[in-house]
Amino acid sequence: MPDSPTAETESAFVCDSGEEMRSACVGEPFYKEHEGKRYCVLHFPSQEKSADFQKAVQRKLDNKDFNFQGVWFSDELSFFRFDFTGIANFNSATFNAEVDFSSAVLRAGANFSSTLFNVEPDFTGTTFGAETPFSFAIFNAGANFIQAAFTSKADFTSATFSGDAYFSQAKFGGAAKFSFATFSGGAHFNANFSAEADFDQAVFSGEANFGDAVFESNATFMWAKIGAEACFSGAVFSAWAGFGDAIFGAEVDFSNASFVGNADFFNGTFKEDADFRRASFKAKANFARATFSGYLKFAGEKEEPLFGDKSSLDLDSARIEKPEHVSFHTVTMHPHWFVNVDAREFDFSNVHWKNDGKAKPEIELLKEDDMASPHRLLAIACRKLAANSEENDRYREASHFRRMAMDAERLETWRGFGFLRLSWWYWLASGYGERPFQAFLVLIGLLLISAVLYTQVGFVRWEPKLASESDVVIAKRDDVGAPLKFNRALTYSVGVMTLQKPEPRPATTVAQTVVLFETILGPVQAALLALAIRRKFMR
Repeated sequence: MPDSPTAETESAFVCDSGEEMRSACVGEPFYKEHEGKRYCVLHFPSQEKSADFQKAVQRKLDNKDFNFQGVWFSDELSFFRFDFTGIANFNSATFNAEVDFSSAVLRAGANFSSTLFNVEPDFTGTTFGAETPFSFAIFNAGANFIQAAFTSKADFTSATFSGDAYFSQAKFGGAAKFSFATFSGGAHFNANFSAEADFDQAVFSGEANFGDAVFESNATFMWAKIGAEACFSGAVFSAWAGFGDAIFGAEVDFSNASFVGNADFFNGTFKEDADFRRASFKAKANFARATFSGYLKFAGEKEEPLFGDKSSLDLDSARIEKPEHVSFHTVTMHPHWFVNVDAREFDFSNVHWKNDGKAKPEIELLKEDDMASPHRLLAIACRKLAANSEENDRYREASHFRRMAMDAERLETWRGFGFLRLSWWYWLASGYGERPFQAFLVLIGLLLISAVLYTQVGFVRWEPKLASESDVVIAKRDDVGAPLKFNRALTYSVGVMTLQKPEPRPATTVAQTVVLFETILGPVQAALLALAIRRKFMR
């Protein structure tokens, strides 16, 4: 039984629960002392108050007084389907026994800041009608928020979850703040986030399960630490997904996830496998400066491509410990996505490359990203991709990459019109020895141009027959000659190109010059054609 206070002591009584907590026990008399402090029955920190405590709580509920700030709950309490018509204030309260808020309605919101739950609270199906702070709350034995509905801001900043935290099928209508929160057990967030979801610098020591979660606004996990397995399989990110500087200490599964906005993994750390198979990126996937220690898997499907028409992949300066563990399967990509990363050992399977070996559009895309020295960087990336293709017997693909690399270097000066550079003529003659059809057309062009010129210059019409020394004195060589007819000029051009020394011989200096140039250029062009064919189909 509580000590019976005199009128004097009752009127002079001030609860030692703390100045901020006293508003919750206005009108409550002195109950007992504990460790030299005097408390009312609500704030008395002991299990030895069961019957009196329950009566005091019931009085407050009957009076629609929902101020339980700092109250020390000693017994089981049920608010099942209870309708809180005013603000429910449980700030700094301590729950030492089970408390049931399932299906309760907190119309004006609630305050659970710095609340201590020593047993698992049940918020199954609870409706929070206004802003509800759980900041710095401590859940020592887990937390159950399954199917809870937060119509306004839910603030769990710096909250501590020592057991499993269940937010499955919960609905967050306002901002969900879990920044700096600590999850020692499993964290299950198969939930719907209609507004911003903030998990910045949160620490997950157990499993982090966001499978099939829906993020309708920005979702941020910047600097978050996930020590165990992380599951985002089937999650939908409708806006920006920020995982910059996040650390994934175990396997992370983003399979079948959908990224409608930018997916930012800048400077992230993946210590184990990262699975992005059948994911969907509609915008930029930024993995610049990320670190990968395990397998990195990107795989799409023909009906549902991994990268959309307006999406991009950024692996700039990514640190990949085992390049052979990076795989791309059934995807459509751009070569410039592999700038500043060594892709020579990546596993490319059933990959379609955009722009079909054309360097200019790739360079323009790099310029849009404000990339310094885009021409040289693209050339380096393409040579590494060519080495990868050649090593895996994809010779046609390797040919495209080699041509793109040299084209990027050509386009760096004078917009590609470097007439005084041998490389420019090499490009014009055969696409750097990589385009058989182009080399064939140039070869035919040389033959036809030479044939046309042969119809305009003079060839020896007759050769005097020298029978004696006197004939030599009398004979006069034809030094004017006559042009060939076109049909004859064609066959003559073929003969010159194949080094046959056909008749008649050129009579004039101009004719001799034309024959000389065709004698040199024809075989060279034929050799370039042979080289292009070989590179297309062989090592």
